Amino acid sequence: MASVRKLFILVTFGAFSWLLLLFQLFGFFNFPLKLHHVDGLAIGEQRWSSSVWSILHLASAVISGVLAKRHYNYLFGGLMLTDAMNNYFKYVIGLLTIFVTVADSWFEVETHRSIWMRYRALATRNGTILGLIGRDELARVLLRYFFAILTIVAVCAMVEFTIYNQLTPGTQWHWFWLHNFYPYTFSHVRHVFHLLHISLMVSNLRQLQRKLVALHQTGERERLEEYRALYGELWQINEGINELFGFSQACNIASSFAQMAFDLYWVYAMWQKQQRGVELQIFCFVPTPVIIGFLMHAAKKHQLEMDAVQGTVLDINFGQDAEMVKLRFYFLHQLLRNRIKLTAKDIFDYDYTLIRTLVIVILTYVIIFIEIAD
Repeated sequence: MASVRKLFILVTFGAFSWLLLLFQLFGFFNFPLKLHHVDGLAIGEQRWSSSVWSILHLASAVISGVLAKRHYNYLFGGLMLTDAMNNYFKYVIGLLTIFVTVADSWFEVETHRSIWMRYRALATRNGTILGLIGRDELARVLLRYFFAILTIVAVCAMVEFTIYNQLTPGTQWHWFWLHNFYPYTFSHVRHVFHLLHISLMVSNLRQLQRKLVALHQTGERERLEEYRALYGELWQINEGINELFGFSQACNIASSFAQMAFDLYWVYAMWQKQQRGVELQIFCFVPTPVIIGFLMHAAKKHQLEMDAVQGTVLDINFGQDAEMVKLRFYFLHQLLRNRIKLTAKDIFDYDYTLIRTLVIVILTYVIIFIEIAD
């Protein structure tokens, strides 16, 4: 049984190392980062050799834009004004997302390093492997994360393979699919990278809440002050995550909105004109809501874990111990003043209200384009 558990941990941590390499190849960070199941996090200095991937993605985005300009007639020629505007808007915001993401990753490199370095410092002090997460718990967190990734990859691969088989080479839709494939994929991978950071923070908040529950039973005064300091560390890490995924995720959410609005508009337009391929266009709509669903579900768990931490502190009863009552008051004040929450540089919060906003904006967008077309 112990050998099976050890093998499970080795495989999980090995797969995570490959995943970090993939994120590095997409230019999301340019410093060495590894997670070993025994030694924990290994974090290196910023490398110019690793920065080549950011430069390559910038160059690829520029080349894609130049080719789109060169192939303008293949992509947008012969379409109604609203149809062309719809297609053009989706493509341009996809390219913009790449530029902003690479810029965020480049200029926020020290913020990104500080996130992992704070996790490592917490692990060193607490005898864990990443932040407050132990080795076995981290393996389970990563396994759930891999399940989400595999689901996303399976859905996206199925849709892209179907499109590839059903689109006739040389047609306008085939050209448009080819030009959008890169921005589309880049956007999805950025969402998956954000999902990783949210999942790790959720697990750290859960571990802190468990410590507070144990404290409720023992009533050790020094532990309460220690856990208040731990919360402060997690708050700083969370603020780093919000900073790292600020403008880039704001653009990425807008890009996801454009993808869904684009597909909905064309479903209506093709149905109205009784054109073939409506089923394929509906099929194209699936991947983005699936990814946004995973992201919002993780954000909801993040909020619930934060609520659990606050509720546990409120429930702690120290009787007539005036010093402990005062420490709990300080902790509650800290929770209210510096609440751990997910934002995009305070542009918006990541919670289910974002889905409602997206639905309203998408429907408004589609209705306006339909009215203009009519």
